[in-house]
Amino acid sequence: MSKARIMVVEDEGVVALQIKEALEGMGYQVPGIALTGEEAVAKVLDMEPDLVLMDIQLKGGLNGVEAAGRIRARLDVPIVYLTAFSDEETLEQAQLTEPYGYVLKPFEERSLHAIIQMSLAKHRRFRGERESGWWMSAVAASMMESVVICDAKGYVKFINPSAEALFGKRQTEAIEKRMREVVQLVDGETRAPLTIPVSEPLLEGKSTIRGNCKVVTGKGTEIPVEFSASPLKSPEGTLFGILFVFRETSERERIQNIVLREIEQLAKIQKRLLPAADAVVPGLRVQWFFRPSQFGGGGTFGFFRLDDTHSAFYAADVVGQGILPALSSLLLHTFLSPDAERGGILVEKRCEEPKRRVLSPAEVVRELNRRFFLPDQSNPFFTLVYAVIDTLTGITHLARAGHPYPILQKAGGKVELVKPEGFAIGLFPHSETAVAEFLLEPGDRLFLCSDGLVDATSAAGERFSSNRLVEMITAEKGRPLADLVASLGARIAEWRGSESFDGDVSLVAFEKE
Repeated sequence: MSKARIMVVEDEGVVALQIKEALEGMGYQVPGIALTGEEAVAKVLDMEPDLVLMDIQLKGGLNGVEAAGRIRARLDVPIVYLTAFSDEETLEQAQLTEPYGYVLKPFEERSLHAIIQMSLAKHRRFRGERESGWWMSAVAASMMESVVICDAKGYVKFINPSAEALFGKRQTEAIEKRMREVVQLVDGETRAPLTIPVSEPLLEGKSTIRGNCKVVTGKGTEIPVEFSASPLKSPEGTLFGILFVFRETSERERIQNIVLREIEQLAKIQKRLLPAADAVVPGLRVQWFFRPSQFGGGGTFGFFRLDDTHSAFYAADVVGQGILPALSSLLLHTFLSPDAERGGILVEKRCEEPKRRVLSPAEVVRELNRRFFLPDQSNPFFTLVYAVIDTLTGITHLARAGHPYPILQKAGGKVELVKPEGFAIGLFPHSETAVAEFLLEPGDRLFLCSDGLVDATSAAGERFSSNRLVEMITAEKGRPLADLVASLGARIAEWRGSESFDGDVSLVAFEKE
């Protein structure tokens, strides 16, 4: 540690030299001596001492108290007075300059050393606290959020301009008032008055966060806000106050409401695009149920004729929730159509005979990968099961791209998973897709379910899984298809404990007539 630099102000030259010699003997540096108050004021900025040892009684135009006042106005430096005697009026004036101590003449070196050490330590501590306070005040004043600082009893000690604007109170009106007199809060839904947490952050020593509330301004208007209350601690760990930060949520709530309305509209559009309840496919009985997620999902399915002898069915699920998955699902519905004039890719129009060619499931997956994979961008990817069935022979070709395994139940009741492997579409554009070929005979059933179903969780956090669905289907093998699908929907909701799901939940079942 470098030696402290002490400036000596003493009008007796011999005494000043004696003091200088004593200080240097104690290990201090003495950069200079001033014999008058005027000289001390002139030299202090050049010397920038760590402490000034000032004689109260100085000859000349400025006495020691007056010189100390001018020095403190220019430089934050501790001052220790040297005095042999002083009248009461002079001492009162000296107190106004906030001295760090007094040393009586004649002094003992040990006493002088002790006072200097204590003064230097006290100044370092006070300076650190002041600078921290300055920084804190400057940062809080410049924050866009509304900031209020209270003491441990809940009296306001600081309020920044943003808080003045929010609460409709000037700083002069808020300082030294209780927090509850400055801020009026109500619950955002019930409008019940809310108590400002004052004692809790102090007693528990941790921050409190509260949302969905409103500030009632002096004009009677209500402004949606969220706020935090954090305890303030001294370096020693003592709790001395609370920092409140209020953030207006009006704009955020407006945007959230717009997004939620858009998601609701997209969900309605998705539902309208699902097959009609009485839709049929030649040679197949079809039953299904669909439960949309709370916040918009990308689940969809469909079935239709491709030509005179072929029909197709699919189930798809765009990963994620919100507007992007919902829009991607709508786009996918357009592609998964036999109508080429409206963007469908399932049937290729040709000039030569035959005029139409049905694409195989593997070709459909490749074409979707080509359209949905975007290099160096965040791709919306989705899982898919797509199958083409010859409705005369029952021969079925099925491609699976990351979707839950289809469940095949033979007429006799035996159940198995159809397991061709393939990656979700939009991840790997050139990946090969395996295709399963099997015979769908009269009485056989094929079930396609969504990710939202097999990944649904119960109140206890248990996953539903494909195995549980297989068990339910097996247990009710003798029921007509319509009754079976309705029963499965009810049992799944009962197991879940709610009609609400995190993802789109769907199940579509086909039975060969």
